[in-house]
Amino acid sequence: MKNVIFLLLALPFLLSCNSNNTKTEDSDTNKQSTSVNKAEGASPMLTYTLSDKNSDGKKLESEAGEVVPVEQLESKNNNQNKKNVLNEEEDDDLKRRRAHTQFKNGTSFYKQGELEKAIESFKNSLELKPNNSRAFYNLGNIYYELGQKDLAKSYYIDAVEIEPSDSLSLIAIGLICTENGDLPEALDYYNKAVAVAPTFSMVYFNRGTLLGQNKQYEESLNDLSKAIKYDPKNSEAYINRGLAHFYMKNIELACQDWQKAKSMGNPKGKQAVDIYCSGKPVSQPKK
Repeated sequence: MKNVIFLLLALPFLLSCNSNNTKTEDSDTNKQSTSVNKAEGASPMLTYTLSDKNSDGKKLESEAGEVVPVEQLESKNNNQNKKNVLNEEEDDDLKRRRAHTQFKNGTSFYKQGELEKAIESFKNSLELKPNNSRAFYNLGNIYYELGQKDLAKSYYIDAVEIEPSDSLSLIAIGLICTENGDLPEALDYYNKAVAVAPTFSMVYFNRGTLLGQNKQYEESLNDLSKAIKYDPKNSEAYINRGLAHFYMKNIELACQDWQKAKSMGNPKGKQAVDIYCSGKPVSQPKK
């Protein structure tokens, strides 16, 4: 079984405009990850205070030269500050709504296969709402799909910088590192993903797959078992766990996993069963 390859799962595309999980701005959140979100609001305003330059501390001179009571000037400034706050809140609300519209346009263009338009819309959304980690994540997915993996990685990293618990972006970075042959860096990102999403099947699947590729079969077996625990319908996890058993020379256990994958309709499970579990003598693999 020299040419058997451990498999990696693809990542989902996020359809929600939220950059963080605790936000309630959008009602169409497609919750795939365990990202933790920050609440949004108007930026805090700095209010000006009157400098007490007069000896009596009660009156200030206006630009016209007349003496204006401090209380009257304070009231006027407070009213202006309130207007400024309201104007900024309205501007922020408008930006959020426009950013949401651009994000929705991006997902629509993506579904239609118009990737360049999707890229433009997501970038427009980020200009209005630069802390939207999901827009960065989706741009990473598009560029990955276009084969520009280094650029995709940079967008995933941007997403993680905004939201450190963005497990999908962490997995995506690990996947790209794996494909680039940088297994230590990939393992580091998968470890971070496990730390923030300890019950996410895909995290264990990809880390277990990496460990299997690195011939760390016992560790691979442990992760793939967790992947199955958290997602029993993942037939690929049974395929890869079967491989871990196979390379540990546990053919019977390998065949049990492959039989399970076969019963779930996975053609690779049927192929493995036909070749290695037919009852004919099979040469033991070398570790």
